[in-house]
Parts: sequence; structure tokens; C-alpha cells
Amino acid sequence: MNAEEHQPLVSIVVDNFNYVRFLRAAIDSALAQTYTRVQVVAVDDGSTDNSREVISSYGDRISAVFKTNGGHASAFNAGFRACHGSIVMFLDADDVLLPNAVEEVVRAWRPGVAKAQFVLAHIDENGHPLGTTVPYLPALMPEGDIRASILDAGGYIGVPTSGNAFARTVLERLLPLSESNWRQAADTSLEIIAPFLGDVVSIRKTLGCYRIHESNHGMLGDELDPRKLRVKIVIDLQRECALSEFASRSGFTIPRNWAAREPAHLKYRLASLRIDPIHHPLTDDRPMRLLSLGLSSLWRNPGYNFRGRLFHTAWFPLAALLPQAAAAKIIRRGLLPTRRRRGASKFRDTALQTPT
Repeated sequence: MNAEEHQPLVSIVVDNFNYVRFLRAAIDSALAQTYTRVQVVAVDDGSTDNSREVISSYGDRISAVFKTNGGHASAFNAGFRACHGSIVMFLDADDVLLPNAVEEVVRAWRPGVAKAQFVLAHIDENGHPLGTTVPYLPALMPEGDIRASILDAGGYIGVPTSGNAFARTVLERLLPLSESNWRQAADTSLEIIAPFLGDVVSIRKTLGCYRIHESNHGMLGDELDPRKLRVKIVIDLQRECALSEFASRSGFTIPRNWAAREPAHLKYRLASLRIDPIHHPLTDDRPMRLLSLGLSSLWRNPGYNFRGRLFHTAWFPLAALLPQAAAAKIIRRGLLPTRRRRGASKFRDTALQTPT
């Protein structure tokens, strides 16, 4: 075993756009790792705030990339070109890593791993813990070769951008991403395809923090915004398209309507259709069809415990069949957990699969 295999260089790419109020905390967390062989790259994607001044203040402690605004994939592509590690982590500028995050990833890494993932704790805008994590059920995070499970279930229990580490050899096959297709949620493409290029390692420890705030595009928020539901639906369908294209190049096929095997995706579709049917993006959707698909996917999907399955077995029929005003209340209870869990944080449907 050579020195690089024993103690690999790990690159942490901090991607930023107008998050100056959080940026220093993210960069500081990357620099504060207990593992010493770390390269920190900060990519500023055309910010109009003072982000560039913050990045420049670190001097040669980090590698800085300043570019015109191009979106999430564009920042990923630029950051990857600037980094050298055999393991690469993308850290959103509003999130932070705990000091032992890289050390734990390297300890868990082994030959044949495509990606490692770990638990993120939710924090609020000021960095205070909210008492919940993503995923909500870390014990169900998968391990090893999970390709068959992904194809059957429409996804897997994963974490947002900042809770992942990728093998460089995997990213060399997946990047650059299409910058026009992935202006946001670029991580969803990497996270769904990477397991088809090697094993997944799940570290069921909290090694970072996922910040909840009003500008966080991955959150539905306190009120159910039909536009955000439509964005989530479209991203899920883009993810299906990305996996299908990869499958066709790699000699395998994915099931027809693969995204509809994932209950969270069907929840978004049913919610969008019932709350704002005029602007719903899929003209062929009908409440009864989504109800049927939702119930069948729910009991096949490994991302839900028994309690979650019971709740959603009631939720799908009520959301589909009640009059619109009553259905809207039920839909909010299913998609906005703050409404059914007093004191809980604002988090994405955490019976989720790959978070996108």
C-alpha cells in the first residue's frame, strides 16, 4: 500500500452563491479538520454580495475559484477542475462539517467504494441545533452494492450535497455535468449514478450540519408553495433522465416510470395536482392513479419504517379523495412535518431517498 492509499488527499470543494453570511463558517469548518491531508477549494459562482472578499481573505490557505454565475453544476465542474484529491467532498456554503468528518470518511473508505455518506444534523440560520437529522432514520442508510435496490425502489436513503464524499475516479466519469440542466440540485445526479460505479459506504454518525433558512432551495418552507413542489417534481424527473442516459451508455435499463417507484416523488405529484391543478406539470396525472401508485410503492420501499408506512397509507387516500380544502390540510400534514410534530425543525420529507 502506497502513501496515497494509506493517507489519501481529500479535497473539500465549497460552492457558494451569495451566502456571505454563512460562507466563513463553511470554509473554517473545512480548514478545521482533524485529518491533515485536506485541500480546500472555494468556488464563488458570480456572487453579488461580499463573498469574494471573504474568500480572498484566506490567502493561500485555500484555492479560490472566481467565476461568472452558472448555477450548481457549473460550480461543481469548476471546483472539480481545481481540486486534486482522490476523495472529493462538495460542501454547500450554508452548511458546515464537524472536525472529524474527513477522518471518519477516510477510516471507512476501502477499495471499490464509489461514495461515502454520513448523517447531517439540522441547524437553524444562527447555527443552533434543531434536534433532527437527515436522514431521519440513519439506521436505514444502505451499504455495499445497492444497484438492484435503487432500480426497484426509485432511489435510496441518502443525504444532501454536504453529507457525501466521492471517489475521484467516479467523478471523472460523471463530470462535467450539463450546466443548463442542473442549475440547481446538481448533487442529485451524482448521488443517484455513483452507486452504479462502486459500493456505497454509510457512516451512521453525525459528521456535519445542514442549515435551514429561508433561502435554502431544498426546503418546502413553513407554507406549501406549489412552485416549489413543481421544482421538486421536475428535478426528480431530471434525475430519472440522467440515470436512464447513464444506463443506456452502460448496458442496462431502468424500469419505466422509475421515479414513480419512490413515495416522496408521488407525494409531491399528488400535492401539486390537488393544490394547484392548473399549473401541475404532468397533464396525465390523476388523483386515483397517484393514490394507487403511492400505496403500492410505499410498502415496497425500504426507506419507511412501519409507523411511516401506516401514516402514509392513510395520507394518500385522504389527500387524493377529500374535497380540495380538506385535502390541502392533510397534504400540509404530510409534507410539512412542523405541522404534526411540535417543536420539530423544518426539514424535507425525511423518509426520503436521494435528497435533491
